[in-house]
Amino acid sequence: MKTGFWQRFNSQSSLASSPWLLAAAAGLLLMIVVTFAFHNLRLEERLMTNSMLQKAATLMRVIHSGSRASYFTDLRKDFWNNEPWYTHIQRVIDHLVEDPELSFIALIDAKGKVIAHSDHAQVGSTAPYLVADKEEVETEEHPRLFYRIENIPDFGRVFTTVRHFPPAFPAMAPMLTQPMFERHREFMGQKFRNPDNRRPPLRIFPEGLSLGEQYYVVVGLDMKEFDRTLGRLRMQIFMLSLAMLLVGFGGWFSLLAVQGYRVSQKTLEDMQAFTSLLIAKLPVGVIATDTTGRITTWNKAMTRLTGLDQANTVGRRPQGILPEQLAAFFSPEELVDDRQEESAEYGVRLVVGGRRCELLCHPLTIIDSEQLYMGNVLLVSDVTEIRSLEQRMRESERLAAMGRMAGGVAHEVRNPLSSIKGLALLLKNKFAIGSKEQDTADLLIHETERMNRTITEMLSFTRPAALHLGRVDLARLMRRGLELIKAEATENGVATFLDEQAELLPVLGDADRLQQVIMNVLLNGLQAMEQGGVLSVTLANGVDGQSVEARIRDTGVGIAPDLMAQVFFPYFTTKQKGTGIGLAISQKIIAEHDGTIELESEPDHGTTVTIQLPAYRHEG
Repeated sequence: MKTGFWQRFNSQSSLASSPWLLAAAAGLLLMIVVTFAFHNLRLEERLMTNSMLQKAATLMRVIHSGSRASYFTDLRKDFWNNEPWYTHIQRVIDHLVEDPELSFIALIDAKGKVIAHSDHAQVGSTAPYLVADKEEVETEEHPRLFYRIENIPDFGRVFTTVRHFPPAFPAMAPMLTQPMFERHREFMGQKFRNPDNRRPPLRIFPEGLSLGEQYYVVVGLDMKEFDRTLGRLRMQIFMLSLAMLLVGFGGWFSLLAVQGYRVSQKTLEDMQAFTSLLIAKLPVGVIATDTTGRITTWNKAMTRLTGLDQANTVGRRPQGILPEQLAAFFSPEELVDDRQEESAEYGVRLVVGGRRCELLCHPLTIIDSEQLYMGNVLLVSDVTEIRSLEQRMRESERLAAMGRMAGGVAHEVRNPLSSIKGLALLLKNKFAIGSKEQDTADLLIHETERMNRTITEMLSFTRPAALHLGRVDLARLMRRGLELIKAEATENGVATFLDEQAELLPVLGDADRLQQVIMNVLLNGLQAMEQGGVLSVTLANGVDGQSVEARIRDTGVGIAPDLMAQVFFPYFTTKQKGTGIGLAISQKIIAEHDGTIELESEPDHGTTVTIQLPAYRHEG
């Protein structure tokens, strides 16, 4: 993988470092930058020009509207005697010259004669340079509005705008605001009553306005701010273009690093994908947490062990979803300075989904190269089957050893016992009935037979029993066993309960041998409650649907933890009158049925015996 990575990296590096390719890219980048700069400059010039045209057009509209308003106001004061129309225009111009960006405003005729001007000294003079040329083009935004940029004496560099000015000042308009009759009566009355107060003849057009004459309004705007702004813009565009060029070259020269990073990233992604697949396929459960204590990794093996999906676990804290025994490995007090030893393993017993599991847990603490805490990892192995096999092997070895010992003892003891029993029978017949000697002989015969039964029981561990397997109703056997001990249970103050699951599966077994096991376990539980208590039995199908489970629980004195490993040993008992052979025989019978029997106990709280047997399956 490493060799392929360097081959790809070197090939991409040689391609990126080709001088002709680099020159072509640099030329293309330079052309793009120049085009971009020229376009931006033209765009900004157009925007600024439109802005000045807009301002000039606004000033022209103000002149036109203001002069009309001033003229109408003058008419209302005295319709017959009013000022010339250009006087009103001059008055508006005088108000507008206060704008600092305005160089001049003028009203001229077609020959260039100045009718009104912001500089009163220019009125009456001729300024042909202000007349628009025929070659000048109208602007798209402002029709019939012409402009040019020129140097004018006394004003410098000026943005000159020219537009046709229509002096529409109808003198008759104010008269329409009064009723025609009143005006006529007032006019005629004044004429005949006082001939000396007669008005001048009615004027149709304002004074001084020539018919057919063309007038133009000219606005000159100062170009200093325009040029200053354009200069700053050129500098900004130059700096931006230079920066773009440098960034482009820098980006090109960083291409090697980018290509290398991409290859490294792809390699890292491949490694992460491989690692994720490996963790997902591992038969060992894996739980990993980050520095905040939240779960980041949860593989399929953990899903099979706990029944929790990855989507419901990632991002949560172990204490909120894991059983207490597993969550304890992620508790803060476990994070000691020296951390846990790498070889530390812990056995944990859990009941998950009704199934008893024995787990082997290996906690790890992740520390980086700088000795900083990165998180925790817990490896969980399901060793239930392994432990079961180990237990069976130990039991088999123990039974084999006992069998060899029992065989030797039986061979060495039974023959002398037969002789002793025969001699005792002979002696018994020689003494009178009811005599002390005959009673002694009967005792000798009885003890000899008891020793022979003990040897027979020992031999039962050496030979597999002949089982008569068939369909067995385990619930019926359990009800029969409880009925048999009912009288003794009532006498001892023990209450019995049977909880049977609906549609309980039958089991494959020998009814007589299984009844023997049930009676042994029930009597052990009953004898453990001399002061009374509760004996409860629960029958249910296994979670796998292939077995039936019986749980027999008493509330007796329980068994000490240090004695739990010996409860299935022959002749081991905690009862004064017990023989210690019942549980050992029960374990052997259950093992011959391919089942399991387990015992859990807590002192002063009782004991629970769990028997699991394979379910009966009808063949064919």
